[in-house]
Amino acid sequence: MNTEKVFKYFSYMGVFGLSIWVITPLVAENTTIFFLVFDGNYSELFDLTPGEGNGPSVMIFYPIVFYATPVYLHYKYIRTSNNIYVSILFDFWVIVAVLRLLSILSKGFVWDFYMQFAVPVEIVLPFIYFYFKKELSKV
Repeated sequence: MNTEKVFKYFSYMGVFGLSIWVITPLVAENTTIFFLVFDGNYSELFDLTPGEGNGPSVMIFYPIVFYATPVYLHYKYIRTSNNIYVSILFDFWVIVAVLRLLSILSKGFVWDFYMQFAVPVEIVLPFIYFYFKKELSKV
């Protein structure tokens, strides 16, 4: 078996497995994908209160990953001038906007301090990256 086939199999597993991680918090409020071994919901699993567990670490880790990804992609574009990074950034922000919309539709919308900054940015950025993606594809 060659490496390409192995990675394609790995990718299928990633798409299926990670999709479950994305979908279950939207539809299963009182359980997790670990329902056979964990009796609780995602807030308890990730210790989002935060409590005595990994909550403080989780509350730092996920925002860092979320915001560091576009930083890394911009850095790669600066270093290479490869337009693929512009396309990936566009895709990234479209995914963020779609997931934000799904979370609002499934759990409701609360206008708080964070959302007054997050939502406008998450709505505007896909359009900005679409413009750059379109313009740079002409070059």
